[in-house]
Amino acid sequence: MTERATIRFEPGDRSVTVPVGSTLLEAARAAGVEIDAPCGGTGRCGSCRVRASGALAPLSSDERELPGGAGVAMGKRLACRARVTGDATVLLDEAPREARVLASAREREVTVEPPEARGIEREGRAIGATVDVGTTTVAAQLVDLRTGDVIASSGALNEQRVFGADVLSRVAYSAGGIDSRLHTMIAGQVDALLGEMLAHAEIDSADLVEAVAVGNVAMTGLLLGEDVSALGEAPYEGAPTGEAAVSGEAAGLAGFPSLRLLVPPAPSAFIGSDITAGMLATALADRVTATLYVDLGTNGEIVLAARGNLLAASTAAGPALEGASIECGMRAEPGAIEQVELVDGALRFRVIGERRPAGICGSGLLDLVAALLDAGVLDASGRLVDSVGHPLRERLTEREGVRAFVVDSGADIVLTQRDIRQVQLALGAVRAGIEILLAEAPLEPSAVASVVIAGGFGYHVRTSSLVRVGLFPPAWLDRITFEGNAALTGARMMLLGTAAREKARTVAERVRTLDLAAHPAFQQRFLDALSFSA
Repeated sequence: MTERATIRFEPGDRSVTVPVGSTLLEAARAAGVEIDAPCGGTGRCGSCRVRASGALAPLSSDERELPGGAGVAMGKRLACRARVTGDATVLLDEAPREARVLASAREREVTVEPPEARGIEREGRAIGATVDVGTTTVAAQLVDLRTGDVIASSGALNEQRVFGADVLSRVAYSAGGIDSRLHTMIAGQVDALLGEMLAHAEIDSADLVEAVAVGNVAMTGLLLGEDVSALGEAPYEGAPTGEAAVSGEAAGLAGFPSLRLLVPPAPSAFIGSDITAGMLATALADRVTATLYVDLGTNGEIVLAARGNLLAASTAAGPALEGASIECGMRAEPGAIEQVELVDGALRFRVIGERRPAGICGSGLLDLVAALLDAGVLDASGRLVDSVGHPLRERLTEREGVRAFVVDSGADIVLTQRDIRQVQLALGAVRAGIEILLAEAPLEPSAVASVVIAGGFGYHVRTSSLVRVGLFPPAWLDRITFEGNAALTGARMMLLGTAAREKARTVAERVRTLDLAAHPAFQQRFLDALSFSA
């Protein structure tokens, strides 16, 4: 019989029994306790530091050498590497903080088709819902099907994040045979989110009759309980990209078994239905001038509309742009530095919730890099330098033997050389993807008339910072617009009319997706794009 150990998590007094030899992260997952592990527990990010006591295996050499080693030296352990040899207690930080979730977008005119025309016969209220199942967050709206008005909006962090911040981490778990658990988790979260909004709006659950859910192929596939393991290996054949129309019961929405749920088609395995919805919302396919649509996040999806063609690519930007895998990074939640300005030689911050800073999120990270470039403390190659006369040079120090810049000494927030490298890798992947799409068109950068930035991250970042860090050329500065959650807008258009649904199908079929990993020019363009110069 396998020897077992009891692991207690405080505060909250939650306990779980696991086999001896399990990691603290595995125990936390079994107990339903959240421990940040953006890399999925593979030991690459060093974010899962916890205080633990009891029967634990000795500190291993790989645990000491992983990012976050300083925290380990100060009495913490990396949950993905610390293994239990008996009973133990894990002391967690304060109660989980709520992240900011974007459930709004630029106002767009929406055509409302009477629900009866789509076979929805109701004497009373007819309510619909839109859901954007993102890798990091889940956002939703309730919509009056007769008027098209948004009644309520809500959102939350995707509960699947305990299995990793990126899509492929979750696909790997799905391939390991626990896809049913991932399905149950996201279906239960969507079910609860819809129920909470209805209760708050004092609407009977029976009045919710139809919903449109969008997201990347992995997220919508897991919501529907489909096999997404094909996404883990090329050529990705068998990935669930087609349109799906199922009942709420079939999708695992226990509170809404009779609900009609539509998931629009995805152009390809790595360009999801959220991009289909975004293209619909922005009328991308109908634009006369060349337009670039960019959804920035853990995965950077890019679509170029030019000369009647739609070219798309997905880049593995990684979680850095969402504050993960960064020494003092955090999600966009209270306490996160979200904006940084260089004013008269000094840094000024804007902190979410106007409180003492606790870390820095993605938008603040890009602002900070841009400010350090302007100050000359950071050069175009990404190296922190002290050979300039700027006052900020006095903030240069070392952290774990690595050069770092002190962002806030009182809150012990720093930006390390490793962090800068993560930003370069994320931006370089997106920039290389853009350049390849332009070359494939073919189109000169100067011919791009407008750049549409979609998604939560893009909504809060400064245009000037995107240009200063080299993601976009300076000539595009006045051509950039921020759309917000365009995916929800497109989902609402499809919820309210069959013409919009047919348009979405047509648009999805028109997209030609480039596989950047196999593209002969990607590696060189990626290396060239690591520079912060435009």
